[in-house]
Amino acid sequence: MAEAIDPVKAEMKLSELLGDNDFLAQAPSAVSGPVPGNEFAAAKTDFTGNPFEDMLSKAIESLNGVSRSEVYANQMIDGYLKGQVELQDVMVAQSKASLMAQLAMTTVNTAVTTFKEITQMQI
Repeated sequence: MAEAIDPVKAEMKLSELLGDNDFLAQAPSAVSGPVPGNEFAAAKTDFTGNPFEDMLSKAIESLNGVSRSEVYANQMIDGYLKGQVELQDVMVAQSKASLMAQLAMTTVNTAVTTFKEITQMQI
């Protein structure tokens, strides 16, 4: 039976949207090297009071999560070549890394476009 998807709330942060790392936490132990866990839950930072700095730090944390996902997918490929990991696990890791990268790219492009529009507004 299909699982219901919770609606995205306005309070959710990008790191929370990208942070569903149950798959990464259940990664096969046959792959050597660091395996990303639920680093988004551990990456809770205190807000400094400067909204731009807070948003920028959260964006950097999210992009680091995308990078860790890509590293994990590459580790899965290496594990498959050594015969330690199944092909379906590699394909799922690659798909997840690809989706995370696409979401990050879309988010960054939208933010840049919005910033350009705001700076060109006449007051």
